Amino acid sequence: MSDRPGSDVDRLRLKVCVWIYGIALVFIFLALLLLLLPALLSHYDLVPNCTAAYSFFVCGLFILILYVWVDWLRFKVPFNWIASCVVAACLALGTVSVIPEQAVGRTLLFAIEILVMVSFFLMLAYWQLPDCPTVVYLLLVWYIYAVCSWFLCAVVGSSLSDPEDVISFAMHIVLWQMSCPIILFQGQVIYGYYGNHPTFLDMPLCALILFVDFLGFYAFLDGADHIANSILYTVDPSASRFFSRVLKSQLDT
Repeated sequence: MSDRPGSDVDRLRLKVCVWIYGIALVFIFLALLLLLLPALLSHYDLVPNCTAAYSFFVCGLFILILYVWVDWLRFKVPFNWIASCVVAACLALGTVSVIPEQAVGRTLLFAIEILVMVSFFLMLAYWQLPDCPTVVYLLLVWYIYAVCSWFLCAVVGSSLSDPEDVISFAMHIVLWQMSCPIILFQGQVIYGYYGNHPTFLDMPLCALILFVDFLGFYAFLDGADHIANSILYTVDPSASRFFSRVLKSQLDT
């Protein structure tokens, strides 16, 4: 009977985690529908639209700041749910407005990649080594993942003949290496490994943070090919000579 309170807390944490991930998945599903909407309405020139993107992002970030810092808005039901839904809608619409029209297959592949990797990191965050400090475990997992991912990058890169494909694949590796400690930390906070209580009233905010992660990851993956092209163009000798001539002409004038 002595371990019953701890078991009750663990069950409550698990229940809260399920709610958080469920809410985040709902946000992500709706965002995917919005991302696919311009392709379904291809006869309308909907995206990209910089004015709409700026408007949605400014509105969403402003409401997000209020939501985080105003306690009654953050912890008062149903205002916290309404605020989180409004912020999610604004940020999703802003992302859709700034990204060019997306192909259905490409969008679904990116979404699957993001969901698989984030789920993997969240599972790693749930596991904890006995008598190991939480931060030490995070850094250890990050180091092991970085070594394994760079080894995978070297193996896959050696089998690819197109330099653009190699750099594009490396961009994916870099993204998940940089996001690994972020998702691990977020997962540890959600699971309560830093001594915090179950985030029952913060469920909308936690789900919203995971949703923001998804939007950021998607935007980066969508631009990975452009980053690869830019890198190849920068290291191209002819491009270097062109930049040298332009710089020299500017200095001469």
